[in-house]
Amino acid sequence: MMNILKQHENSTFSITEIKLVKANFFQKNNVINKDEIAINLNMGSFYSTRKDIENSIQLNLSVDIELFQEDIDKNKISIATIETIIVGIFEYKNDISEKLLPNLVSILYSYIRPIVAQFSVMAKLPPIDLPILNLSKIEVKHIEEN
Repeated sequence: MMNILKQHENSTFSITEIKLVKANFFQKNNVINKDEIAINLNMGSFYSTRKDIENSIQLNLSVDIELFQEDIDKNKISIATIETIIVGIFEYKNDISEKLLPNLVSILYSYIRPIVAQFSVMAKLPPIDLPILNLSKIEVKHIEEN
C-alpha cells in the first residue's frame, strides 16, 4: 500500500522507497547512571530532483546523536554516538511545493526513532526514545543531482 500525502488540490506525493544507508553506533565510555542519560541531537536534510525517475525527488536526512552524562564534578562524559542517514524517494504529480518538504523530513525521522531505541537496547543501555519534533521550520536544501 502506497502512502499518499495531499500537497494541495492539484498535487500529491507518494513514498516510493525508504532506505537506511548509514547506521553507526560507537560506544565510548561506561555508563555512570542508567537513569540519567542525556542526548544531543543534530539533523540535516537536503533533496534533489531525480533524473532517472520522472516527477520524483530524493530526500536525505542525517541524524547524529550523542549520548552523554555528567560525572560527580559536572564534567560532560560522552557515552556513545549514533550516526544515521536515511533516504526517501518520493514521486509527485503536478508541481512540487517546498512547503511540503518538512513533512517528508518528519516521515523519514519517524523511521530513525525506533532504530535508535534498538541500538541503545542492544548496547545494554535504557531505550533512547528520541523526542517527537515539530520539523515545520527545518531547512531542506536543494542540491543538483550529479
